[in-house]
Amino acid sequence: MSWFGTKESNEPSGPTFFPLPSNTSGFGKLDKDDTAWKTISGHGFQTETHTYYSLLEDGSFLMVQVIWSFLGVFLIPATTQMTFKLYNPHTKKTSWKSVNVNGFKHDGCSSKSDAFEIKHTGTPETEESYAITAHLDKNVQINITFTKPADAPGAKYGTGEQAGYSNFGSNDPTKRDAFVIHRFLPLMTTSGSLIIDGAIVDAKGEAMFVHAMQSGMRPNLIASSWNFAFFASNGGNEESELGSVRAIQMEFTTTDDYGPKGKNSGRSKVNIGFVYASKIPNNALLVVGQTHAPEAGEYTNKSKDIVIAEHLTTEKDEETSYMAPHGLSFVWEGDRVDGAGRARVSAMNADVWSGLIEKVDVLAEIPYVIRKGLSAVTGAKPFIFQYHNPSTLNVEIEGKAIPVKGWMFNEASFVSM
Repeated sequence: MSWFGTKESNEPSGPTFFPLPSNTSGFGKLDKDDTAWKTISGHGFQTETHTYYSLLEDGSFLMVQVIWSFLGVFLIPATTQMTFKLYNPHTKKTSWKSVNVNGFKHDGCSSKSDAFEIKHTGTPETEESYAITAHLDKNVQINITFTKPADAPGAKYGTGEQAGYSNFGSNDPTKRDAFVIHRFLPLMTTSGSLIIDGAIVDAKGEAMFVHAMQSGMRPNLIASSWNFAFFASNGGNEESELGSVRAIQMEFTTTDDYGPKGKNSGRSKVNIGFVYASKIPNNALLVVGQTHAPEAGEYTNKSKDIVIAEHLTTEKDEETSYMAPHGLSFVWEGDRVDGAGRARVSAMNADVWSGLIEKVDVLAEIPYVIRKGLSAVTGAKPFIFQYHNPSTLNVEIEGKAIPVKGWMFNEASFVSM
């Protein structure tokens, strides 16, 4: 992650945060450049990620992530990491590696280093695949492929020049202080295998991919917290009448530095969500977004979408001092992508704590120079609470309710108090 830098909003009045759902709405088609690596190194502090998630057939959770960071500090080069995690909810065993790599190069969506290679083939209009091979150490070897079917298009939230972007400081791309953007391939599958501690693990599963960028400021100025949900059907459950289903939601809450009326005018939330089902035309059921302002009316939304991530119950975690969620719920509601009316999708788990994978100390996982700079400049102590639990997605379409059984992976990230 990119943590240095001191740029903060100093506008006395007027909006300094311009949330995505207040700029645009609806399904945004991806082009070939949307998921390609950018590695911007001339415009301040950058964090860019390619992240791959999969629910394996036995309910295990798999994640592979490549993180590229540029600090914006003279003579300090960009850094690249690969992070891998495999969690088996039945044995509670976690296999995890985070490796700082050398020689990172990229070509479009493909990339390689001294520790891994990711080969991308296909286009947004055809089948796409990402073949990942990595040797992170003698105990973790990866040989897996993430595949997007030709009839399951990737998506971003919104259309036009502002599609996908939440802007800070100014809504003018040439004048903004920073931006956040996400692009998704919501419905993918995985194949191949892993070798973990000498044992072969079948990587067949239901998957997704996201390309994310935070540009212009260190993350603790962009967001105070994040919520993420990834639901996938199957994982040992029978397939529903909707086929293979994914539900994804990403939420971030701003800091006090940027708001609807400038600094200290209240924190806003941006929620975007995607629901796909293989037996729905074009696979895309919902692409929705909503801005939650500190006070009603301070932001308009370009749609009537309802997108909510809620911590149902919380308890203070003594180790981190954060109010950790013990119960979570999510709602996706809006007009269907295929134009066939509205749909509402929801999921609730009153006891996510029973599926806690771990509390990730972010500072412990990033390179030394970034870690020292962050703690010296900000005093921030970011933590990510990761959960993986059995879940039922409730899908309401065409006047009927369809329960879809599967698993949900959640992250509740706290960047600052």
